[in-house]
Amino acid sequence: MKNSFFWFLIFAIAIVAVIFGIIIEKPHTFHGSVIDPAVRAPNFSLESSQGGVYNLQTKTGKFVLIFFGYTFCPDVCPTTLYEMKEIKARLKDKAEKIDFVFITIDPERDTQVQLSRYLDSFDQSFYGLTGSVEQLESVWKEYGVFREIQETDSPIGYLVDHTTRLYLVNSQGELEITYLYETPIDDIVADLNYLIKKDN
Repeated sequence: MKNSFFWFLIFAIAIVAVIFGIIIEKPHTFHGSVIDPAVRAPNFSLESSQGGVYNLQTKTGKFVLIFFGYTFCPDVCPTTLYEMKEIKARLKDKAEKIDFVFITIDPERDTQVQLSRYLDSFDQSFYGLTGSVEQLESVWKEYGVFREIQETDSPIGYLVDHTTRLYLVNSQGELEITYLYETPIDDIVADLNYLIKKDN
């Protein structure tokens, strides 16, 4: 009887170990649209709200979370920037591994000063990028960004319809994941936590 109990105990321990091993080794499931294999992110050098020029190519070793928007945007852009601020807060110290970048799709109004003033109300560490229409058109095209001006009678002038995805460039300078608008913050944070841990 004792012998049977001994083997039952060994069997039970083995089952628990197998189940625990499966849980531990379970691969991470990403929550965005994964680009597999990741591709080299198109480089850009644009004027930064923090002064000087922001060059993506020099950011190897950091993750870069990019959103294309404009400061006169009434809804999607401020919502996304608040979400980026929350993502940074939830990542805590790991957020040092990430640049949060806002690239304008309205260069006629979004100067370096305007971008700086606007982004300061969200997070002073965020980069707002602008440039000439020609420079930006090249970036929009390379990232597949849709942009269309809509004339209105509003006091703020025209509105701009645009792509609302977030783009994640990994620490090797590759475009790895994009996220649809309103992807849960918890999901994006989980992906970033996993990638940053994997990168260490």
